[in-house]
Amino acid sequence: MSAPAHSKWSASGFESIMLCPGKKVLEQGKPDNTSKYAAEGTAAHQVLTWALQEERPATAYIGRVIEADGFVFEVDQDMAGHVQVCVDYANDLKGDDGTIFADIRVNYSTYLSVPEQEAWGTADVIVCRGTEVIVVDFKYGMGVEVDAERNPQMSLYGLGALQAYHGLVADFETVRMAISQPRIKRAPSEWDCSVEELEAWGRSTARSAVITCINAALPVWNDQTDEWDRTYLRPSEKACKFCRAKATCPALRNEALDTICEFGVPASPDEFTDPVPVEKNGDNDAAWLSMIMEKADLIEDWLKSVRAETERRLLAGDNVPGYKLVQGKKGARQWADAKVAEETLKTMRVKLEDMYDFKLISPTTADKLAKAGTIGPRQWPKLQSLITQSEGKPHVAPATDSRPALVVTPVVDDFTDVTPVDDLA
Repeated sequence: MSAPAHSKWSASGFESIMLCPGKKVLEQGKPDNTSKYAAEGTAAHQVLTWALQEERPATAYIGRVIEADGFVFEVDQDMAGHVQVCVDYANDLKGDDGTIFADIRVNYSTYLSVPEQEAWGTADVIVCRGTEVIVVDFKYGMGVEVDAERNPQMSLYGLGALQAYHGLVADFETVRMAISQPRIKRAPSEWDCSVEELEAWGRSTARSAVITCINAALPVWNDQTDEWDRTYLRPSEKACKFCRAKATCPALRNEALDTICEFGVPASPDEFTDPVPVEKNGDNDAAWLSMIMEKADLIEDWLKSVRAETERRLLAGDNVPGYKLVQGKKGARQWADAKVAEETLKTMRVKLEDMYDFKLISPTTADKLAKAGTIGPRQWPKLQSLITQSEGKPHVAPATDSRPALVVTPVVDDFTDVTPVDDLA
């Protein structure tokens, strides 16, 4: 029997179903929309695989064109540089006596107690060295930093590596899990645990999560919708982030509306009109802001998904009461054939300064030219001294954020009291 195209219990999505067991039921039949950013990550992963399997530097693939999920990317210096960080890290882990497996499919079905074809994933890098097996996950995104400690995705890859190599390659004693995110920071996030600890997690916590998800799909819940929602839907920022059903999820809708409405959630769409805002004043304002900010990302993501789902349905010809598709603003004008337009302008004897727009390259482009060798190593420092960069604008972040808090002086403190003495009498 050939393996299915998608793993039912995939490692990448396992944490989200642990957090919200009803997610798999709601996602059934929902389209999986791939973004350009995710596709770019797929392309970068391909470069990593080539570099490790062919034992070549990532720069060897500059200029190579990769098609991923309907998008086309050309490997450039920037991509190769970030991939090389992970390549160097994997080779350092391997040392002189280790073995590297790149882009390798692993199976962890034994630990989850499910059929073999239902529980597998593809690990970016596995390194076997001595009594340690090391699993490395390469993440090309630069949005959210991911921690390797007790990470369910990495734990399943580790279990898959044990199922594949334990006792065959070596009798492993420890498992190291590492996440390399070079576009966020060069140093990877690492976490070590014993083989016994990881296997115990797989047979207890992970297996229990699978059982809960299976129970959520039982027909017994068909006539108990409200009870099912309360039992299996647990909206949170992490659980909902990539959920395909969040636009129509009743629990997420209730969570969002319950946060911004004083008297809870309206019972039906007809009652969404004019929700009564929470009345706040004076000393309570800060507490109210804090409460809303705690759910702001969750609510904003939900609203974006609602807009996207509405657009998808209208484009598919479905009806969404009160809404329709209209023609948007026209795009910028451009030449249908720039070469023909250029030759035509030349026949009109238009002056060069009128015919062409000349613009100095940006510091970013200059940096790429320096990395490519077009600008020499002794020339680049001269240009660097001419580059300025503004400080980042103040940005609201949770108190748990690792960045130091800005010290802000209230505007009133910047002024001197110049009230005349006579006016104070």
